[in-house]
Amino acid sequence: MKIKLGIITPETHMDYFRAIEEEMRPLCQFRFLTISNFRETKDVYLKNLGSVDGFVISGRMLYESIDKECLDEKVPIHILQDNENLLYRELFRLLVTEPGLDISRIYVDYAYIIDSFSEFRQYLTHEGKPINSDDLLEKRVETMLENHITLWEDKKIDLSITAFGHFVPELKKHGVRYILIRPTLENVKETIREIINEITILKLKSQRAVVACLSTKTADPPSEEQLHELKVLVGRFLRNVNLADTAQISEGFVRLYTTYGNFMKITSNAHNCTLLEYLEERISDKVKIGWGSGLEYFQANVNATKAHRQAEAFTGSCSFFINEDQKVIGPMRSMNVIQFSEQGDPEIIALAKTIGINNINLQKIMSYAEIMRTNKLSSEDVAQCLSMTVRGANRILNKIEESKYVQTVFEKRDNSKGRPQKYYELLFLDKEGRKLSR
Repeated sequence: MKIKLGIITPETHMDYFRAIEEEMRPLCQFRFLTISNFRETKDVYLKNLGSVDGFVISGRMLYESIDKECLDEKVPIHILQDNENLLYRELFRLLVTEPGLDISRIYVDYAYIIDSFSEFRQYLTHEGKPINSDDLLEKRVETMLENHITLWEDKKIDLSITAFGHFVPELKKHGVRYILIRPTLENVKETIREIINEITILKLKSQRAVVACLSTKTADPPSEEQLHELKVLVGRFLRNVNLADTAQISEGFVRLYTTYGNFMKITSNAHNCTLLEYLEERISDKVKIGWGSGLEYFQANVNATKAHRQAEAFTGSCSFFINEDQKVIGPMRSMNVIQFSEQGDPEIIALAKTIGINNINLQKIMSYAEIMRTNKLSSEDVAQCLSMTVRGANRILNKIEESKYVQTVFEKRDNSKGRPQKYYELLFLDKEGRKLSR
């Protein structure tokens, strides 16, 4: 199936896309989404999100006008960048063709965001220029357009240079002499080729094999009747979410065979397993799910079994995932899932060996600290992330302390009453919980 690209652009850039549409037709299909004002970008994006494979947006200003919480990470966006080299080239052309042009009477609306342009900016008009990038986007854009028109009408400039195509109709309306800085045609082609490659990789990735290994936690091995009941429930769930995947009973488990794309739908991009929630509402026993992916179902099956062992080691119902690179994600019960690797980072493995604790436990602690954005954890924090008792967590923390990789501090948090609580400050992490470079 041909890739569909949504092209969000003002009318001033349409000639570029029309010029390469025929050349790109064997690779993709363009859906032109022209806008007359940057405020339209968000609505156009959301309206077309479900009907295209990716977006090309002509300029960072348009991209920034989309609320980041609205962005769908499964639908790539590539931006036609306002390359400062294009500005240098245009200015050089002006100096050659119009040697009498006074550089200080040129207004460049986006000069304030170009770092390497700082020495040259002193020669350009800056009256009313919106330098404060903390201003609201809408206010910045309105100020820039107003600058073009006001400075021209007050005869303070002889030329405006803009990178924003949606300014052009207003500049023409007020008779402003302007130059529109645009990417080269080759740059447009390159951007489109890049997003086509990314979408192609994502489509191939979504077809990778994924297996879910399911069981319920009971005192005795599950009976055939219990497995059959679990299989029926899984089948009902699949019908509810309109998936044609099938579940089978195999080696004392119910195994669900699906694709990576469907797995991401079921687990909200590997953050929250809706299948687990569905089963919990209908089964009184604890539910354990291990997901595994692979280039073929054999590898996915092996990883699903490994992930199920992780789920069994966790207290309560849970869902874990292991991919073909042995990266482990879980428990998928919230947006703050812990991630670690069964293979492990060499530095972390060496650190775990020095301390004398399990490498995976150390990875889990580090992942939890990064989620919490702190390097100060309590015994209760460690107990929660390792799914063990506070006594067991204290034993691990004591080992880290003996190796002088931790120091204890006493703090009050969240305006809590009573005495300060004891925390362990992990010295191999920074204050945001990220691993320090060695």
